[in-house]
Amino acid sequence: MARFHSCAGIIVNSSRKIFIDMNLGPEDTRALLKKEQPHAALITHYHLDHSIWTQFVKKDSMTRVFIPECEADYLTDLDFVVEKTAGPFGRSLEWKNFVVNKLGYKPLETYETYNSKATEFPPEMVLVKTPGHSPGHTSFYFPLEKILFSGDMGLDRFGPWYGWQDCDIKKIIESILRLASLDVKMILTSHGGIIQGDIHQAWSNSMDHILKRETRIRQQLDKGLDPEKIIEEGVFFSRKKSVAPPMRSFLDMWDTAMFAHHLNLINQGGILSYFPELKKFSRS
Repeated sequence: MARFHSCAGIIVNSSRKIFIDMNLGPEDTRALLKKEQPHAALITHYHLDHSIWTQFVKKDSMTRVFIPECEADYLTDLDFVVEKTAGPFGRSLEWKNFVVNKLGYKPLETYETYNSKATEFPPEMVLVKTPGHSPGHTSFYFPLEKILFSGDMGLDRFGPWYGWQDCDIKKIIESILRLASLDVKMILTSHGGIIQGDIHQAWSNSMDHILKRETRIRQQLDKGLDPEKIIEEGVFFSRKKSVAPPMRSFLDMWDTAMFAHHLNLINQGGILSYFPELKKFSRS
């Protein structure tokens, strides 16, 4: 995760073998594709640590690649994804160099799209729309086993991330509430390991991160801190000064976006004005 090269994925063994977010790094991913020969390869969303592995699929297997319907342009057009992500922050050239030369981004040429009503997959695998982290982020629920593959819903120790302009805090919260309503005994996450036991507490912790960030930003603004200073101190990333370029500029870019998302909500009355039920849901 530290180098944005990989994430945890899941293999579904059903009437068809399906890989979801199986980005183990170039060598291990290619070896696994050759060995397992899945029928389908899916990604939860377009972010590079979840999607760059799909470029190996057609080289090493006969697998069909499926991507979220509303995110196709991000995965097939380099200029589009750069301008939609780093473009608004004036970091297009740096980011383009990073995603191409460091992460190995290549536009997908052969793919199919899916949405929550997809019929190509086994009926025991339920697609749950969970936008907010990205426009088309999708989670996968297996009701027979009561297992959820949550993707990037912020269930790790860092909490939800929303560092691009196409992220949406309100949609993240709606997605968390949607997933929290499911009957789940085990959650498999992209970056936070396996969660068992108190599932409700896990969702509460995720929500708590968002609410605490808003509270901290409110307090900093009330003290008269400039937005630049608040961003410098860190919204999500608190140790940016120790990070070498160009990554430090990317962390600043993401914290700038997260601050802007929070400021926009604060100016509208804050998160609790939209979700008063969170007073009971969270410890904040």
